[in-house]
Amino acid sequence: ILRCLVGSEMCKETVLAGATAVSVGTANFTNPQVTMEIVDGIRDYMERYQVKDIKELVGAVHDR
Repeated sequence: ILRCLVGSEMCKETVLAGATAVSVGTANFTNPQVTMEIVDGIRDYMERYQVKDIKELVGAVHDR
């Protein structure tokens, strides 16, 4: 589990690096919509790159 406090870009990067879960934590205090922004960002990324299952992204940067 890696902690993501910045937003969807950082969370996508941590998943690509191998994280199977992320924690939003205190980012909710400064941006109550951050969780949905992260979900939307990951969904958009998956649609753009035709990824059907998020498991395909976990550690993908290491597969290259």
